[in-house]
Amino acid sequence: MSFFKTGNAVKDLVFSIAGAENHDLVAIAFGWKSIVGNLLAERASIIKLENGVLFIAVSNNVWMQELVLRRSQLIGDIDRILHVKLSNIVFFLKQSKKGKHR
Repeated sequence: MSFFKTGNAVKDLVFSIAGAENHDLVAIAFGWKSIVGNLLAERASIIKLENGVLFIAVSNNVWMQELVLRRSQLIGDIDRILHVKLSNIVFFLKQSKKGKHR
């Protein structure tokens, strides 16, 4: 039995399903961990990409400050590595599910 890597096939399928209008968002989602590293990727979630502005939800103020300080570097890395041009990145705190009432 022979095995083959499914990584590229899965990526190609996701890009195909997402369509051209979501290509940049999907590229960032696939490359996010390589851009920010494992630790920050676990604490910062991509929410949306709109008109060249990437929106990121962050788990707390400390990690948000780290990302804000690295904003220019992140924009440059996303352009250089993923070939996606951003005009800005907006960071905001994730809403806690604790204590929420219906």
